[in-house]
Amino acid sequence: MSSQNGGMTVEDIWDTTRSTVLAVWSKTTRRMRVVGGVVLFFILSTLLLRPSMPERSSLPTIPKVTLDYGTPPPSQFNASKVALLIENRVNPILAPLMLHFMSVVPPDWRFRFMGSVESVALVNSSRAIRQHVDSGKLDLTYIPANMTTGSQEEISRFLTTLWLYETVLQPAEWLLVFQTDSMLCANSRQSLNNWLEYDWVGAPWNPSGRFGGNGGLSLRRVSAIIDVLRNQVREDDSQAEDVWLTDRLGHRPGAKLANGTASLTFSGEMHTGQAEHVAAEKNKGKAKDKTKAGGLIKGVDDWRDGFYEPMGYHTGGSGVMLHSGIWGTPEKRKHIWDYCPEVKMTFAMDAAKYVPGDCHSNWKRWDNGQEGVEGGDNVEIIDGVEYPMLPAGLVPWCLPGVSRDSGDNTSLNFRYSGTRAKMERT
Repeated sequence: MSSQNGGMTVEDIWDTTRSTVLAVWSKTTRRMRVVGGVVLFFILSTLLLRPSMPERSSLPTIPKVTLDYGTPPPSQFNASKVALLIENRVNPILAPLMLHFMSVVPPDWRFRFMGSVESVALVNSSRAIRQHVDSGKLDLTYIPANMTTGSQEEISRFLTTLWLYETVLQPAEWLLVFQTDSMLCANSRQSLNNWLEYDWVGAPWNPSGRFGGNGGLSLRRVSAIIDVLRNQVREDDSQAEDVWLTDRLGHRPGAKLANGTASLTFSGEMHTGQAEHVAAEKNKGKAKDKTKAGGLIKGVDDWRDGFYEPMGYHTGGSGVMLHSGIWGTPEKRKHIWDYCPEVKMTFAMDAAKYVPGDCHSNWKRWDNGQEGVEGGDNVEIIDGVEYPMLPAGLVPWCLPGVSRDSGDNTSLNFRYSGTRAKMERT
């Protein structure tokens, strides 16, 4: 069929198209032809199958699955408050001492024990300890292999290491350091949280001092210590860590360390503090000291009247050193046995001696297996009650001419001869 104006016929158009397609086809590679065939197949398949595909609205709905673990409950413990016990020696009182401190320290405090492989294993053998570990209240860790705490100097080096405060204790802001010769008393009317305003508080070396206190039972502000240790390094075999740190903390701008008078309320070691007094009837139940609970009540707390009652005690020498200011009379010792009987846990003494009455004769066991009352006059009568003399194993803190007080070095101490205690000036 020809066009009306003598143009190309249908055959001419077909021939031209076929020639063009053949020319293009001859220039393509086999790979291009395969790819082109696959593409053409998918295009034709889509066009042919599209009318038979159901509408989108008729397709089944696939359920949406999400995993919601919920917001974890807030921890009942405050990570900024940590109590620390460091002890590499195997001591049977470690677990009981740790459990006692956890019972009297406010419940939001966390605890950490650092020790040797042997001492950590001993502490962890307690089921009660493991329960606190599981709850997140207590951490048991090892003293690093490149460090040791076998002597007073080594302890001082460890407690003046920046790594301890900046890394191990992070993010703690308040640190309670306690040792096996320290005790917080369950009968105390004070709370540890009442002392958080201070950078350091411990049993004072000088009751009239502006700052300073024994580190064996001490509350420390971690950020202040980090600031000191970032700028100064303690020289080996120099001052004890508590003396070295408090001297530098006390001279920091804006520092706040408890003075001697306040520190005596926190812990008793060398010097006695202000005695407790039962309030008059019109003032009963009202405390004058803001660190303490309500005032003493007449008729209930009469036994506390006239006696010094710190929040805790620190003795020294792992419980074998005593100072006359705290322990120097039978009356003082009797009151401490009533006020803070748990302090006996830290002493190297025979339990039989401290059971009043006649029953204690059956408790005494001698090295050769014999049982019975220890020979000799070794008791004292207080208010009609029989109490033993202090054990001969307790050694007095008696260092002539050596004192951490800034004033008079003369102090009244004990000298033990057998079971009798004698008083002397040094």
